[in-house]
Amino acid sequence: MDPVLTTKFIGELLGSFTLIALGCGINMNLTLKKSYGEGNTSSVTGPLAWGFAVAMAVIVSSPFDTGGHFNPAVTIGQWAAGVFPKEWILTYLTAQFIGCFLGALAVSFIYKGHLDQTASEPAKLLGVYATNASIRENKIQNFSSELLATFFLILIGLCMGANHAGVIIENSTGIPQFTHSVVGFGSLGAIPAGFMIFAIGMAFGGITGWSLNPARDLMPRLVHQILPLKGKGDSDWGYGIVYASIAPMIGCLLAAGIYLIIKPYFG
Repeated sequence: MDPVLTTKFIGELLGSFTLIALGCGINMNLTLKKSYGEGNTSSVTGPLAWGFAVAMAVIVSSPFDTGGHFNPAVTIGQWAAGVFPKEWILTYLTAQFIGCFLGALAVSFIYKGHLDQTASEPAKLLGVYATNASIRENKIQNFSSELLATFFLILIGLCMGANHAGVIIENSTGIPQFTHSVVGFGSLGAIPAGFMIFAIGMAFGGITGWSLNPARDLMPRLVHQILPLKGKGDSDWGYGIVYASIAPMIGCLLAAGIYLIIKPYFG
């Protein structure tokens, strides 16, 4: 592999691992029986904690200058918006899926005793890994919620990265048209990135748990599927594919389209 892509791969893998190890760890701490965090039902806790998990993942990946995607929707959205090279897509997506899988696997080992204690509640056992809708019957609203939440994630990231009065990165990619002004999620900085996730979670988290990210949902869901968890029940792949994966990918493409329309206003 090209040395530049190797560096990007490592950074995205470590960032994705950090995101899920912390994120699913947050879910397990707040949900599983016998955990000191069990029962913390504040509406702020989950979104705020996940926001900080994203911020920590951005920090971990920053030495590798990846832009801190950790999310196929971010990678594809930036490519569709013309600010990310197509030659890097496969490398980024591979790192994201592997990192998210390993993160979920690691935190499962740490919380094994608590997962065993929660064997009588299969919904909780799946919920600490993957997202789900609070009202399953509202299929159109659930799909729209994930689409719109991801739309805002990508559009806000693109706008902040393209704002020349704000934060922008200068990055040499070796690809002529991408030698400068490469917009990346990490270009927002760790704290703004975390607050963006917090705001989106507070707005839409109550509907579907705001996946925003196929790798974030599908890889922990796969860990739930393959581990011999007591009383775990079904892994609900239909929901994960349609609502937590397809909807975010449509949202990212719509955001890229809007960005291309408004891009001239950034000068």
